[in-house]
Amino acid sequence: MAQAVFGSGCWLRTGHWAPAPAGRRLVAMSAQGLPAHILALFTPRPPPQHLPPQVQKLPVKLTGCAEFVDYCSADQPPEREPWESPLERKARRHSEKVQAHRDVLQKLMDKYDPHKDPNAAGDPFKTLFVARISYDTTEKKLKREFEVFGSIKKVRMIYDQKGKPRGYAFVEYEHERDLKNAYKQGDGKKIDGRRVMVDVERGRTVEGWMPRRLGGGRGPGRQGKPSKKKKKAAAAAEASKKEDRDREREKEKDRGAEGGDRPRDRERDRDRDRGREEKDKAPEEAPRKKEKESKEAKEALDEAPPPRKKDKEKEKDKEKEKDKEKEK
Repeated sequence: MAQAVFGSGCWLRTGHWAPAPAGRRLVAMSAQGLPAHILALFTPRPPPQHLPPQVQKLPVKLTGCAEFVDYCSADQPPEREPWESPLERKARRHSEKVQAHRDVLQKLMDKYDPHKDPNAAGDPFKTLFVARISYDTTEKKLKREFEVFGSIKKVRMIYDQKGKPRGYAFVEYEHERDLKNAYKQGDGKKIDGRRVMVDVERGRTVEGWMPRRLGGGRGPGRQGKPSKKKKKAAAAAEASKKEDRDREREKEKDRGAEGGDRPRDRERDRDRDRGREEKDKAPEEAPRKKEKESKEAKEALDEAPPPRKKDKEKEKDKEKEKDKEKEK
């Protein structure tokens, strides 16, 4: 076994001889004369501690199950109950609720007959349907608002079983022309802070018509107030837009204070440069223009027809008149 260490400019070794590495000069030295703290570096390490070998445990021995065969029955095992996940359970309950609601609606639709309704009295072709009415609006207020279009025979506001208004009413006019005027001009009228919607009575005039409570109706229903989360989100969006606008305005002000109206100044400079270029080109192009004009005049004279005798006589008469005026 050989131990070696790099000294300061020398190669020190003990034990058997070993070749020196490439690029190193080998200098043989003995261990005599070295201090104790350096000799301690060359002492051999203690032998490794002897440990006993690990004992591997044998696996558990498997035993047969033939002795339990007598306890089994000859019949087939029962079928397993199908397991339902939480999502499947939620979907099943939702579909059951929807189907139950459809069954109830179908029963109500079978019973619905507006012609047999004792409360639906009057001429259906003179009755106006008014929806989206404020819950604070009364029959007197509604009559006062729709009397503008003609004389009203009856106004009937619809209430539920607890006496609360449902938000729609029927206005019966005395004449059919008044109904047409109210239908054309009354839609979108603002009553007690809400814009109402008008329509003709379709229950007794349109075959197969169903009201909103039975899945029919026209247009969107009464729109409730937005939730607090939506209000906060809308307010935050508006605030961010205002901040962006203020920043853009401040940037524009800074640009104007630093450089003024830069785009306008650039346009003026361009116009000036164009004017100078045109002036510089003018004396060079002037003789060319004159030559072109003279050529065009000659071509026009050549192409023109010869003067007639009558034209010559007229010219002579004009010259004589000019001479007489000069003499006078």
